[in-house]
Amino acid sequence: MIRELINFVNDLEQDYPEVFDLNKTPSPGLHLWIELDDEGNWKNNSPIEGEDYVIYDGKEIPSSLFNDATNYWEQGRTIGGATNTNKCVSDKKIHSCSPFIFAFKNENFGHINNKIIKTYFKIAQAEYLEDTDVEYIETSEKFANTISLVFDWLISTKIEVKKRDKLQLISILKVLKTKDYINLYIRNIDLNYYKIVHEKYLNTKLFNNNDYCIPKNVPIDKSKGLSNFINGANKKKMFMEHKTGLMIDGINTRISMDDAKALNKFEILSYQKAFPTPLPVIIDKQEFKFDEGEKITSTEIVKLFDAEGSKRTLPQILKSLFDTNPQRVLANYYLLYINGSIVYDFDFVSKFEYLIKVCNIQNLFAIKNKEKELLPTQRIHTIFGFENKIVKEIFNNSLVRIKDGIISYNYFNEINPKFIKNGGEEMASLILRYRKAFYDFIYKSRKQAITTLMFDKLMLFSILLDVKQDEGYNRDIQIKKKLNIWFSLNQFFINHNSINMATQFNELMKKMDLIANNDNIQLDQSLPEFLFATGQVIYYLLYHNKADKPSHAMLEPFLQKATVEHLQNAITNTVNVYKHEISFGKGRFERLCAQVLAYSSDENIKNSQRYLLAGYFAPAVIFYKNEK
Repeated sequence: MIRELINFVNDLEQDYPEVFDLNKTPSPGLHLWIELDDEGNWKNNSPIEGEDYVIYDGKEIPSSLFNDATNYWEQGRTIGGATNTNKCVSDKKIHSCSPFIFAFKNENFGHINNKIIKTYFKIAQAEYLEDTDVEYIETSEKFANTISLVFDWLISTKIEVKKRDKLQLISILKVLKTKDYINLYIRNIDLNYYKIVHEKYLNTKLFNNNDYCIPKNVPIDKSKGLSNFINGANKKKMFMEHKTGLMIDGINTRISMDDAKALNKFEILSYQKAFPTPLPVIIDKQEFKFDEGEKITSTEIVKLFDAEGSKRTLPQILKSLFDTNPQRVLANYYLLYINGSIVYDFDFVSKFEYLIKVCNIQNLFAIKNKEKELLPTQRIHTIFGFENKIVKEIFNNSLVRIKDGIISYNYFNEINPKFIKNGGEEMASLILRYRKAFYDFIYKSRKQAITTLMFDKLMLFSILLDVKQDEGYNRDIQIKKKLNIWFSLNQFFINHNSINMATQFNELMKKMDLIANNDNIQLDQSLPEFLFATGQVIYYLLYHNKADKPSHAMLEPFLQKATVEHLQNAITNTVNVYKHEISFGKGRFERLCAQVLAYSSDENIKNSQRYLLAGYFAPAVIFYKNEK
């Protein structure tokens, strides 16, 4: 993983250097430039807002100072920003790393004394300035001596803030949030020298721990050391150390300083949200010359991520690339799913398949639109169409979520059942069980990730959950959509059985109609036929229920039966309940019900519940008109 990311950043820097300027923002808080006169006195005391200082709330900042605040802050932050205080110059309360910058969090304002200030500047000057830099050292010392005056200014200064539609004078320290930074810069030093100094800091701090560097007799930036990228080596936790592989001084892999800088750039770009998630990381673009076809590169993907000022998802990016040229190839890459310092997934993908075959969702269960017209067959041609139309439906708009035209995904984030509108904790459990398989199937083209058996269990559980929680038939369309998906796609996944369920459904519908219309037609000794007919009968019986809030949930007791006999007993009892509502003598119900009650089998019907559900939710043949 380390080597792939290093190659990725190096290629990106060569092909798309502008990416390092994207989304750069300073830290929220105060940014104040101190200007000294020749005697070292604070020249711009008191500073003027908009000229000498600015407060950035994380949202808006005066454009004239935005670049200054960004550039100066960038040259003073420690490795990993405030998240890695092990890389602080001296005291962990001070989060700057330059003899020309002094930065700390507002919450630490009362805990920073003269001793801490002097120690910080003494170490920073010794570490990052040469003895010959006499002028810079003197300026830095004068800057350090000014800090106490700046503190007095911070305590005494009040600024106008609009609150409740009124301007009020509030202390500048109270305007800042506790986690906001107070960043002090010295204006007498050119920004280019800030960069030189910061480079020296990076050259000594980018390794996880300099104790592991080899060889020992060379400067740190000329040696090889332990990578700091998502690596928390801790000598006190011996059980976390690697115990296998070829080791030198307890470490099995070391990287150069150039590689450490590349990884640091990757971390910065991730922090600036310059990449889509997940991110395809091409192993090495040099390999392209050995392959045929026009390849999609990581740089292309990163360029398109923020091309129009609004961030696009990886599916949107790949759709634009493949729609332009369906013959293009995305192959031999690692797919990285990272959020902050947590790597959720990093896996090799030999080839991504955008187009899919034979994915037509037939409207078997006769769903109609608002104009009472039957919906046509839904034809899906791409893997992201599969994701947006099918995966969204299966998991009740909670794994793939589409709201107000915006698509969001929940493949690795925490799932809070409170925000799952249909299904709650049970749907959350279903998502957790299957989402990795769908992620692999869609983004890695890993067909073996979802089998027919897995798909059957998923669809059955998802539909039963809707049936159980149905109120007033509010999930009727949702259930029928899932049944359409289930019966249409049972041969779409690998390890499929030989039965085409869509064809079987149409044959069962014809058979039910024949039985209901003709005394001489009987059920075969087939469990699917029996259960489908049973579903038709149950629907007709429950149709006569006069409850205030009729519900598909009344089907659930029938679904609990494990044997044919128990199911037949439940139907007999239900006939007795509704017999006063049923118009006997028309023949269709009597014929179908008689065939159901006469059926005999010792098979366990639990494994074939799909046919009972299908018969129940399919168009009811009992309501058809008799043939003349």
